[in-house]
Amino acid sequence: MFRFLVLASVLLVGSVSAQAADDARKLVADALHKVAPQAKIESILESSLPGYYAAIIDGHVIYVSADGKYLIEGMVYDVQAHRDMSDEPLAGLRKQGIARIAQNQRLVFAPPNPKYKVTVFTDVDCPYCRQFHKQIAEYNHLGIEVDYVLFPLSIHPGADKKAQTVWCSADRNSAYTAAMNGQTLAPKTCDNPIGELTSVALSMGLNGTPAIVADDGSQLGGYVSPQDLAQRLQSLAPPPQATMAK
Repeated sequence: MFRFLVLASVLLVGSVSAQAADDARKLVADALHKVAPQAKIESILESSLPGYYAAIIDGHVIYVSADGKYLIEGMVYDVQAHRDMSDEPLAGLRKQGIARIAQNQRLVFAPPNPKYKVTVFTDVDCPYCRQFHKQIAEYNHLGIEVDYVLFPLSIHPGADKKAQTVWCSADRNSAYTAAMNGQTLAPKTCDNPIGELTSVALSMGLNGTPAIVADDGSQLGGYVSPQDLAQRLQSLAPPPQATMAK
């Protein structure tokens, strides 16, 4: 009997907490729609900022107080942890975006037995993307598989046509390498996923290249040297499980 009463009270508390969270999310959504009636809210998450929820709109994080009275737009920096707090809710969004990109929509440069994998959003006319690709053999040597996703930026006129040419080439990897080495490729056209991939990148809150994203949604930076990238990926990898003695 005692166990039943304890269980019932736990369930009641959980139900009340869930209702309170739902009420707070509605207040947050109402507050956002008052400020921006046409805003498309992708998700509203509890945040580590006390008293605030993190709303994701068009790939951007906006913090709204649980009572719907206050709104914070822009970076919220955790001084003690030395991190941008908006990266936490965006990591989930980026992870979802990565999952939407099929393997056959990527340009894969991988070693025989990769230890790590990153997805790199890239633009043929991006100088730092070119620097990154010049070192592709070093990334691979360190066990890093690099999956490129073509993401031509609007600030680079004609980059979309170059990306299309790479995609429509018989050997995409070779064409990409040639383009990144500054070679002018004969224009090619075909059905391609570049517009779709650009929409996915923008929905993830990405607005520049290179954008290096790990499988867990962590954004590891723009250009990162091979050694530094390997160290960051190693820090993200779960520690090996100890073998239990029989």
